[in-house]
Amino acid sequence: MSDSKTATAPASGNGIPVGSWQAHIANLFGTRHGALGAGILIVLVIVATAAPLIAPYNPLEQTQLSLAPPSSQFLFGTDNIGRDVFSLVVYGSRSSLLVGLGAALAALLIGGTFGILAGYFQGPVEAALMRLVELFQTLPVIILVLCAVALFGSNFWLLIAAVALAIWPMEARLVYGQYIKLRDREFIAAARVADLSTAHIMFREILPNAIQPIIVQVALDASIAILIEAGLGFLGLSDPSKVSWGRLLFVAQDYMDSAWWMSLFPGAAICITVVGLNLFADGLNEVIDPRSTSGIGGLQ
Repeated sequence: MSDSKTATAPASGNGIPVGSWQAHIANLFGTRHGALGAGILIVLVIVATAAPLIAPYNPLEQTQLSLAPPSSQFLFGTDNIGRDVFSLVVYGSRSSLLVGLGAALAALLIGGTFGILAGYFQGPVEAALMRLVELFQTLPVIILVLCAVALFGSNFWLLIAAVALAIWPMEARLVYGQYIKLRDREFIAAARVADLSTAHIMFREILPNAIQPIIVQVALDASIAILIEAGLGFLGLSDPSKVSWGRLLFVAQDYMDSAWWMSLFPGAAICITVVGLNLFADGLNEVIDPRSTSGIGGLQ
């Protein structure tokens, strides 16, 4: 009963069926933004996964050379207590990527639930849920996260939950809009006539047709979550037991003049990651909506 074609999809020149996930991936790497963004993300995932193999030192290991400038021995120099900055940046990718992915997926779960229920059911359910979403949207994100950290502490997993609670309204609005657009389509009416269950219609009929723009939003939410975590780390509010790029910037504040490398490399890592996620989202948008390539948009 889904809106997609039931007949066998035509194959592209390389034998991949048009419209399949393999075709979408191939098209993604065929776009300038998508290929660059996906390449950056793949490198970051490899670095985070293989951190013990890539980092020359343990991130907590202190050498006898403090505030040493970048050299062949210490590629990114050392910090104020002699730790290798390159190793810290490599291990910090784990925390930052985990915050980005974890908060984005948690926001998708919370916001998706609200958006699905509000978008499918009309009347009081829709009104009540969307008023709650609008209430959360009126709260400044950083203030909401700061209040959560002040109340519950800087535990790493609680920080992910706080960031997710701050960004989930964006997911809710997007999912709600998709369900509003699709709930009165002909194939949904046919599903109701066939006496299919409400859960089947919500998750098997509408959701597959609404999921593509939602994936783009997840990538954007991940970049927002990484920036929020970096901001909290810069303020000294992130989990002190975890190595993160924001925490490295907090330590580097007092050494901006004497040890520029302590802030340059973690800051560059944050910028590259956020740009990569935005480029990846731009590439996904070009694949999902080819009309978006007709104008100038996204990061050039």
